[in-house]
Amino acid sequence: MNPLEVDVLRSADQMAAAERALVERDLLDQASDGLLARIGRRLGLSVPTATLIPDPRKSWDIQRALEALQRQCSRDDPVLDMGSLASAIPPALHRLGYRQVHGIDLNPRVLAMPHTEHVDYRVGDMMNTPFQDGTFSAITAISVIEHDFQPEPLLQEVRRLLRPGGFFFFSTDYWPEKIDTGDVRPCSMGWTLFSVDEIEGFLRQAARLGLDPVADPGETLRAVDEKPISFGGFDYTFLAGALVLRR
Repeated sequence: MNPLEVDVLRSADQMAAAERALVERDLLDQASDGLLARIGRRLGLSVPTATLIPDPRKSWDIQRALEALQRQCSRDDPVLDMGSLASAIPPALHRLGYRQVHGIDLNPRVLAMPHTEHVDYRVGDMMNTPFQDGTFSAITAISVIEHDFQPEPLLQEVRRLLRPGGFFFFSTDYWPEKIDTGDVRPCSMGWTLFSVDEIEGFLRQAARLGLDPVADPGETLRAVDEKPISFGGFDYTFLAGALVLRR
């Protein structure tokens, strides 16, 4: 499958295979934190001792994003990662030889991420960034849109920042039927577990702004029967894919 197409994680084996492949290529830093941090991450709790190491459960998302970037972007193309705290994307792109890698996050700890001498990390609002119009060939947001983000202003900023023909690669938590996460707030952030209706609404909003999926994901969104992710007391899966800005 084209890595830009919207797809859904089908199994835990698929996720484990992606993690192995990334580690073998030195594109995923492995956790060295203690038992408390690992338990907290599994339960969706904010643990002060947690490191900046990416969550290996996002390996499938990360692998697809990197495949999309390598397929579509040269090493001189500027790329922005939104929600860069503990994101694997900027360090991996640097190791792959990309020379214009940027990251932004509200949390000042993003400035302690690896390779700060090569990656332009900023502390700031993803919906009101300091970058000029049409700066980026690609924008990534791995496990970001489910946390307290209004789709319209986020998509408007993505459209402003992308060059025509550029793409926005996103991943998020997903299950076709609605799952209410209640008062669970991972890392003190709101949490939406997107349903098929909500994802299709998100895609309609994107289309009104000129951001389109590369193929109709309707059947893919509904053909889901396994919940490989357990987090915060809920079982679900991940969704990932790209929206391309019309030329």
